[in-house]
Amino acid sequence: MSPARPATTATLRGSAVGALVAGLAVAAHGIGGGGLPESAALTLLLVTCGGVGAITAQTPARFHGRLALVGALGAGQVAAHFALTLTSHVHSAVPAAPMLAAHAVATVVCALLIANAERLYGPLVHVWRVVLRGALLPVSAVTSPHLPTRPANPVDALLRASISRRGPPVPV
Repeated sequence: MSPARPATTATLRGSAVGALVAGLAVAAHGIGGGGLPESAALTLLLVTCGGVGAITAQTPARFHGRLALVGALGAGQVAAHFALTLTSHVHSAVPAAPMLAAHAVATVVCALLIANAERLYGPLVHVWRVVLRGALLPVSAVTSPHLPTRPANPVDALLRASISRRGPPVPV
């Protein structure tokens, strides 16, 4: 039995999930009252979000859909929240209601954005390839052989070829 292959947009999906989880975790954390992360928390957050993106990119194509995206982004938001709380952070591991709402809204909005980007990926790449390649022109397979015309008098043809058509220089 062959393993299920990831879709053609798997790298796009995984990269988008990883980047958006990181960005939105920091933004939603700040909006929800958690403040901006320090360098240790940010490093742990980036490693966590890179792992979430890599796992998302490796999921088989049959698990791709909006619900799977919401699940991946939601799990990423939870993992990112815990990555932010593992360092010396000012609030508890359980988020407050405004922070939870900010994480939830960010998760749904990003899932819709990634789903639409995946839907448009194929047509946009096709158009881009056509533009870069240029229009294909049909090649004519019918060729007409070149048959030189033979003059009636070969001496006349020789004299015509030897007569110069160049005139004297024009005075300036």
